[in-house]
Amino acid sequence: MSLEKELLAQSRRLTETLGIAEPILGAPMWGASSPELVAAVSNAGGLGILPVQSMTGEAIVEAAARVKALTDRPFALNIRVEDRHPSTAQATQAVFDALEPLREELKAEPVIPAWPSFEEQFEAILASDVSAVSFSFGGPREVYAEALEARGIMMIGNVNSTREAKVLRTAGCHVIVAQGAEAGGPRQYFENAPEASRIGLMALLPPVVRVAGSIPVVAAGAVMSARSVLSCLMLGACGVELGSYLLRTKESAWTEAMKAQIAWCDDATTRLTTYTNGRETRVLPTGLAAALADAGVPSAGYPGQWLAQEAVYEAARTQDRLDLLEMPMGQAAQVAPAGGAEEALNKIIKEVKEYLGEMNAD
Repeated sequence: MSLEKELLAQSRRLTETLGIAEPILGAPMWGASSPELVAAVSNAGGLGILPVQSMTGEAIVEAAARVKALTDRPFALNIRVEDRHPSTAQATQAVFDALEPLREELKAEPVIPAWPSFEEQFEAILASDVSAVSFSFGGPREVYAEALEARGIMMIGNVNSTREAKVLRTAGCHVIVAQGAEAGGPRQYFENAPEASRIGLMALLPPVVRVAGSIPVVAAGAVMSARSVLSCLMLGACGVELGSYLLRTKESAWTEAMKAQIAWCDDATTRLTTYTNGRETRVLPTGLAAALADAGVPSAGYPGQWLAQEAVYEAARTQDRLDLLEMPMGQAAQVAPAGGAEEALNKIIKEVKEYLGEMNAD
């Protein structure tokens, strides 16, 4: 079998599992993955994934309906599993109180928002009738897995280590996403400590592929070109998940001011911090996180840190106060293309196929 046919057969394991045309997933980027961006990924042949993070059940159903109005192709919803050691009300309040002067300056609402229950969000996901559900920060408990299986809904899990891949394999996930340390956004760890979960994609991918067995593995982290897609396939991945690659597109929900910052970054710009949402997250460093750290205000943990800062984030976004925002992005984000998302995806898909054809010719 030629290398081209071998890699195509490999990618078909993913596309046939998820019922999509191209072996590409759109990363569930809270604050960036709009229904329009999710639909664009699906319309390009991949699987768009909409994050629900703090959305109420009603908001989830409405958002899913918006995606369905824009595409008739499969897409997924991403839900975050409850943390084993969630933040406390006291820790959340301490961060909230420390930000009072800043809220007054921004004229932000002095309110800590409520966090919906996992059960409320899960029921809304079932009511939304999507083709797949993506789980962050852990795998589905048996009762949830059984509910999804009964409806023929595919389960996608995310890992930072081979140990976690074994857990998701046992949990019955149909696809496993291996997230390298290069990736933007929150880390996916749930079995290992954060400091033991900072594994680069090239080191993480082969062992995850090995322990996943017949389960298709998707690579995530600094995948920004056709050559990086092929590198992942050569290491055993069946497809890739694109996040930062789509941040500058017109469908991204980031403001124009936020998008403009991306081109000024380089490979050493981003940092891992717990001061933006409470979970170790790769972000563009901003003044707010640094100020809280310098002031000695302990991070409240997830999701308390995000809840304590949500009012500030909302006000800062409307006022283009980039120094006060959470701006998750990967280490290679600076090469992200502008323009339409579908056009950007079609370009990378076309180039991958051209490279595969050249391999076969050789």
